Amino acid sequence: MRRVRAFLLRTPPPWPVLRLFGCVGIAWAALAVALSPSPAARAVLVAGYAGLWAWQAARPWRVPAALVPWAVLGVLVLLAAAPSAAGAGGFRPFPSAGGSYADGALAVATAPAWAHLAILARTRDLAWSVPAALALAPARHLAAGGLPLWPTWLLWGAGFLLLGLAFRLHAALYEARLRLDREAVAEERRKIAREVHDLVGHGLGVVLLNIGAARRASARGDGPAVIAALEEAERVGRRGVRDVHQGLVLLRDPAPGAPPIAPAPPSAGDIGALVGELRAGGLRVDLDTRGDLASVDPSVGLVLYRVVQEALSNIARHAPGSPATVAVSVDGPLALVTVADRGARPGSGRPAGGGLGLAGMRERVTALGGTLRAGPDGTGWRVEAAIPAGGAR
Repeated sequence: MRRVRAFLLRTPPPWPVLRLFGCVGIAWAALAVALSPSPAARAVLVAGYAGLWAWQAARPWRVPAALVPWAVLGVLVLLAAAPSAAGAGGFRPFPSAGGSYADGALAVATAPAWAHLAILARTRDLAWSVPAALALAPARHLAAGGLPLWPTWLLWGAGFLLLGLAFRLHAALYEARLRLDREAVAEERRKIAREVHDLVGHGLGVVLLNIGAARRASARGDGPAVIAALEEAERVGRRGVRDVHQGLVLLRDPAPGAPPIAPAPPSAGDIGALVGELRAGGLRVDLDTRGDLASVDPSVGLVLYRVVQEALSNIARHAPGSPATVAVSVDGPLALVTVADRGARPGSGRPAGGGLGLAGMRERVTALGGTLRAGPDGTGWRVEAAIPAGGAR
């Protein structure tokens, strides 16, 4: 049994199922020949049919999807052309049709042809190929006679078609589930990349600002200012390491019931503290807030905070000596944020709209139904975002 299972599962779906149907067809074709080995023409045709599916089961051949209906119809025509078994009679499952048990076995042997048609044919081809295949047996009998038990062909054909379509539907659902799983994993990876970028990028920007302030203080001989700037850089660096550690621990899915180890996510009300921290590091920032920032949806507040954080971090990296302005307002149904500076230092290599941070900002904003524009503004750089204040609709 283990060897049979390994044989059937040697190829990826849907071929294990098709192999199983092929084995069914081979077994019933062999039984049809064993029950009635004569006439010889019938035995040769049925044996050739069984050999065809034996080859398919051993080394699956892949007919192009557009040719599957024609191949199946050709195989069914071959089998329907076989003469009736010698000594027909004794088996009458239908009042209007009778035959032998060998003829009945031959009808069941059509299983792999129906399964291949239902599983492998293109959806648009099923509309014409299924009626044509089902009409083959009665048309053959009415035109030339000599096909006993032709209603059995219809019943078994319809049954195997429904079974094959069930496998086809199952495969489609399975593929859809795999695709959704892959999309969920990709989205989770994007979320992780955004969070790590926010945690590390902002912290490094503040550290660099303080190191630059320490260097300038050292050049003018102001020892206390040097120490204060370095202490602030150390404090921000330690906090960044702690935040990254907390984020990584959360990604490891702590046990249920464990106490929270990370602070609540920032909101629009925390933008003032963010600007104050960057001012302490030496960045010249003017903040203008209008409207009730606490009224926006928490998810919107987080995105506003992240947009300001990323934009100011870019200014700290690419234009540390440039004054910046931040304007945040809640105007009716929209929350608006604008961050602008007056110019980057020459040769700073500022991204022209395609950096990782800008991509992360755009993903956050568009996920909530908003719009984001970022690009040069005169000699400086400007970032504008508009988000529905109540979140995505």
